[in-house]
Amino acid sequence: MNRSRRYVLISHCLLNVNAKVDGYGLYPGALEPLVLPLIKSGIGIFQLPCPEATFAGARRWGMTVEQYDIPAYRRHSRWLLEQVVDQVEDDLANGVSVLGVVGVDGSPSCGVDCTCYGYTGGMIGGGDAVARSVESGRMGSGQGVFMKVLSDMFKERDIALPFAAVDEENPEELFWNSIELKLGLNSREG
Repeated sequence: MNRSRRYVLISHCLLNVNAKVDGYGLYPGALEPLVLPLIKSGIGIFQLPCPEATFAGARRWGMTVEQYDIPAYRRHSRWLLEQVVDQVEDDLANGVSVLGVVGVDGSPSCGVDCTCYGYTGGMIGGGDAVARSVESGRMGSGQGVFMKVLSDMFKERDIALPFAAVDEENPEELFWNSIELKLGLNSREG
């Protein structure tokens, strides 16, 4: 059997929900409606590293884009992505079709069109800091920090790939055919 010579880059948690902050995750392991059609159609899956898990571990709290948009986290993201971008560049130069990047909207790291905002600061348990942070939390347009770093790294190397995201709040958008449309694969060779 011949290789398809096609793959898509996918956020880590879509293949391993256990990387998410405790309390998040609507599926037991991998997001099957996204992953199974890829496998069945012969499209390879390149699992991106989880920057949040590698930066803050499994016992981390849920955070916002403002909390992650700091020099140390951007540097950590760039470090994780350096070899990924090297491989994508080499694959493209050798005839492999990289179909795009699939993120997770609402994520402070992997959001593509939408991320979470609202950190106000303060000591946990001190005064009204927790209540203020919860009240200020909101979803808004923008990229998560990890996806922004990845996008910038691709631009630095003149790599143009489409980005799309799963919206876990919208059940219709959990399927590969929805992401395929967002990536524009129905209108170009893929």
